[in-house]
Amino acid sequence: MKITNREWRIFILVAIISIVFWLKFEYPRFSYVRLRVDKKEAIAIADKYLKSRGVNPGGYESAVIFDSDKWGDRYLQKTLGLGLEKEFIQRHGYDLFFWQIRFFKEFQEEEYFITISADTGAILSFQHLIEDIEPRGDITKDSAKKKAEFFLKDNYNLNLSEYGFHEEKVKRYEKRQDYSFSWEKKGVYIPWLKEGGGAKLLIGATVSGNEIKEFYAAKLDMPEKFQRYIENQFMLGEYISSFYFLLFTALLVFSIFILLKRKGYLSIYIARKWFYCLAALFIFLNILYILNNMESISMAYPTSVRFSHFMRTYFIKAIISLFFVAVSFVIPGLAGESLCVEVFPYNKSSCFSYYLKTGFFNRGVSRLVILGYLVFFIVMGFQGIIFHFGQKYLGVWREWCNFTQFSSSYIPLFSVFVVALSASINEEVTFRLFGISLGVKYLKNAILSVVLLSFIWGLGHSAYPVFPAWFRVIEVSLIGFIFGFIFLRYSIITLLTAHYLVDTFLGVAAYIVGDAPRYLFYSSIFLLLVPLGFALVAYILNREDKEKDIKTKLSKLQKYNLDILITYISTKKSQGYSVDRLQKELIEHGWDKLLIDLAFSQTAEQS
Repeated sequence: MKITNREWRIFILVAIISIVFWLKFEYPRFSYVRLRVDKKEAIAIADKYLKSRGVNPGGYESAVIFDSDKWGDRYLQKTLGLGLEKEFIQRHGYDLFFWQIRFFKEFQEEEYFITISADTGAILSFQHLIEDIEPRGDITKDSAKKKAEFFLKDNYNLNLSEYGFHEEKVKRYEKRQDYSFSWEKKGVYIPWLKEGGGAKLLIGATVSGNEIKEFYAAKLDMPEKFQRYIENQFMLGEYISSFYFLLFTALLVFSIFILLKRKGYLSIYIARKWFYCLAALFIFLNILYILNNMESISMAYPTSVRFSHFMRTYFIKAIISLFFVAVSFVIPGLAGESLCVEVFPYNKSSCFSYYLKTGFFNRGVSRLVILGYLVFFIVMGFQGIIFHFGQKYLGVWREWCNFTQFSSSYIPLFSVFVVALSASINEEVTFRLFGISLGVKYLKNAILSVVLLSFIWGLGHSAYPVFPAWFRVIEVSLIGFIFGFIFLRYSIITLLTAHYLVDTFLGVAAYIVGDAPRYLFYSSIFLLLVPLGFALVAYILNREDKEKDIKTKLSKLQKYNLDILITYISTKKSQGYSVDRLQKELIEHGWDKLLIDLAFSQTAEQS
């Protein structure tokens, strides 16, 4: 697909404008992320603290994850907005991001949980889990309260003149009593709607015998009505997502039907090894992704079972799931290739089979990759405008799930790479290559097909951490319109590049814009430059992009069908049939488009 100079100028201009919009609307969201304390430092701080309590951390297994205060972030975004949330965090020293370290032993209920500020390295909370029947020394409620006050004053400079007493709880066990106390900071009250209560900033501790069994330095105590509202939003997201599951299943069934009907098509024959390799790569990379996220898996391990059994069960389920995902990618992919070749005869670059015949390493491909970067900039700016509107007028808020999930990995940027690559290939093959081609085939309308498949694609993102759930559907559907246009007008290569870059940037933006270790910054830049490196190699090699002769790849049946087609076409042409009429009739009767083209070229050579 040749891109005109006028098109380049338009894309470059729109991309520049989009970057300005992103800097204005989205940059502030990522800029206040502080990741000054890395995982190694957090573990050292946790080990040191346990030793100060007389506990040998070497006697325990450990798991470390990076996390955020999801409930606090939700409440502050929803009630104050992003700008005032940042101000609240700075004024009250409230930590939104932290490291959570778990120390545990197989078959033992006793565990330690420590959270460390990712900004300052301060210990934000501590929890010592023990058996219900474990005995502790007797202590009165007043003595326990004084002990808690002294601890918080000594460790967190608790000034009781700035706090009011909030709550006390007593929990009786068989051989002990635990006392929990909390204080609320004066002047901090964030209301939730009218007569819906409000949030208070608490500090507290739990005393068990002579031990401070649990404490936290800052916690938002949110009204019940807000919690019920959030639960409702999650349920709405799951409800919307269930419709996506039904529609996706329908697409999968259609793809199976088409693949069985067209299993002998030349386009499928050419592309099958490509899709098998992509599926194998998908499974391989995602297995490595699982291994890279062992810390998160270990954090969910229940100590009542053997650790090895838990891990085996997890891996068996994960591999089975990966296999089904790979199959649900290959089938629509092969079916999509056969449809794409048929319904887009004048834009062959929408299909993988075109590049399998011409090659990926030429300057035409390098230009399509560069166009993908421009589309990426446009999408990010467009997304920034959408979210700005949503946050200002519709009460939209977003969470940091992907960022915290990636940061918990042994190698965070590898997790970002696997997710971005898997999502871009899987989704573009299913919803653009197959979905839009299917729509054009049977609906006879490209615009309607793009709208319909974009909406289904949007439904598939309704369970993502963007609220209200219906807004995520709208946002992704609108981006789907852009991707659909790129697919129809330009190339699957441009689309894959743009999608990969969008998902990668959303995963690493906090490392680039926020305050993060330098290795994360440079690794993030490297990930964003991966497609550019491919484009550079393609530009330098610049192999001939002439379509290879596919006659050598024909099976015996396809050669037999080709001879029949050549004879039939020659006969009909001698009877005055036009090429367009013949092609239309043959396609309507289920003949392979590539085989038809090959037959016409053969008859032209013979004449």
